[in-house]
Amino acid sequence: MPNYDLGLLITLNIGLTLIGLLTSVIGIGMITRHLTQATRDITHEVREVAEITRTVAFMVRRQYGDIDRDLQEIKEMLGGS
Repeated sequence: MPNYDLGLLITLNIGLTLIGLLTSVIGIGMITRHLTQATRDITHEVREVAEITRTVAFMVRRQYGDIDRDLQEIKEMLGGS
C-alpha cells in the first residue's frame, strides 16, 4: 500500500474519530439539559402539590376545629411535642 493511501486512511480515521467524539459530547450535553429541565418541572409540580395540601389542611382545620383538637390530643398521646 503506498504511503499516500495510508496517509489518507489515517486522516480519515482521525476525522471520523473526532466526529464521533463531537457527536458524543453534543448528545451528552442535550441529555443533561433535558434531565435538568425535567427535574425543574418535577420540583415545581411537587411544590404545587404541597401548597394545595397545606391549603386544604388549613381549610379543614378552620372549618372543623374539633378535628384539630383531636389531632393534637392524639399527637400528645403518642408522645409528640
